Amino acid sequence: MLVVGAGTIAERKIASLLAARARVHVISPEATAQVRHLASTGALDWSARAFEDRDADGAYLIVAATSVAEVQGQVAAAAQARHAFVVAIDDPANASAYSGAVIRRSPFTIAISSSGATPALTRLLREIIEHVLPEDSWVEHAKELRSKWIASGTPTGERFADLVRQLAARKP
Repeated sequence: MLVVGAGTIAERKIASLLAARARVHVISPEATAQVRHLASTGALDWSARAFEDRDADGAYLIVAATSVAEVQGQVAAAAQARHAFVVAIDDPANASAYSGAVIRRSPFTIAISSSGATPALTRLLREIIEHVLPEDSWVEHAKELRSKWIASGTPTGERFADLVRQLAARKP
């Protein structure tokens, strides 16, 4: 996986890629302290230089996360010539793929996307949903209730109302 740019926005994308166990190669003349740290631990490869078209050779997905319009365009052109997808952060004109905002809080995985049209709103929605997701204790309680419903033969149609009643009765 190739990431062009190593600023704060790229840093978030890099963290997501590493969490998904991707092998990440970052190309950027400069990098945040976190990206430099990850490179020093071997979690990713960092080439401290400007992007060159040949960097796209062999890539199937490239994240263009720079604040320089010319570089974003160069990455998009190099990717297109090599039939690679480009996620161009805050730059839908240079993107051939879009990444959504993803929330992973076990057992939930929720993805939100505006297909690049409103990235700030997508992020806001992600933050709102993260805020209202149930606490771990709610999840454990729901699992216990499900086991009881199955054991007692509670009809599926009655389970949702029971869950709402039970959770409403719990103290915050």
